[in-house]
Amino acid sequence: MLDAQERHAQDSILWKMAGDAPAQIEKALTFALTAEQQPFQQIWQVAEDGGQITGVIHALLLPVPPIYAGSRDEPGLILPASLAAPDAPNGTVGALLAAAEDALHQAGARITLSSHVSREDWRTAFDAKGYEPLTLYLSRTDVGAQGIPADGQATEDDVPGIVTHSAENRQVLFDIDPFWEIHSEADPRLSAWITRSLTLRDRDMMVLGSPDDLEGYIIAQPASRLHSPLPMISQELV
Repeated sequence: MLDAQERHAQDSILWKMAGDAPAQIEKALTFALTAEQQPFQQIWQVAEDGGQITGVIHALLLPVPPIYAGSRDEPGLILPASLAAPDAPNGTVGALLAAAEDALHQAGARITLSSHVSREDWRTAFDAKGYEPLTLYLSRTDVGAQGIPADGQATEDDVPGIVTHSAENRQVLFDIDPFWEIHSEADPRLSAWITRSLTLRDRDMMVLGSPDDLEGYIIAQPASRLHSPLPMISQELV
């Protein structure tokens, strides 16, 4: 809740807190720590001092998207919904980070990633560990009153063009960092996913240009719990 309150104070539109935030946290944590069937392996760890919890860190094994090779298995991801209390002893942040890394390595992760952390103490700890930028994953703007354009919705005729442009983007990412190793069947896998996505009502798929000369595309959908911390309301499309 401290983490949620700090986020909400910084940006009340992006980080809108749920009215039942404590109950949402308890429900999600109970599932993560006790349920036998998990969508992916989660790791929650806490720091203690004098019998009081002074910090928490959340990490998981990140499933590799099907268009990437994943030859080094699932990477470990340390999520930004981690916090050391203001009165925590010096070194708490570094100790939490080291504990999460150890747990991820024991779980089989050969690469450790972190979402961008804006707090100075966390950023300093990651810098000291030698973490380097990999890619800009999320940026933001407010859609506002204009909403989403009524035309330009993708159709099945646009799928080949979307796949072609996606392949260009994947190659750019791979050239930046070999972490983005491309799966040998990336194109047919993406084609199947895009075709199925056209039937799903939780996302908008927009294109620019005709199917024979597609100039670009964009896919927008509600944020998942990987993007929006437990106490927050996921921001859906307007």
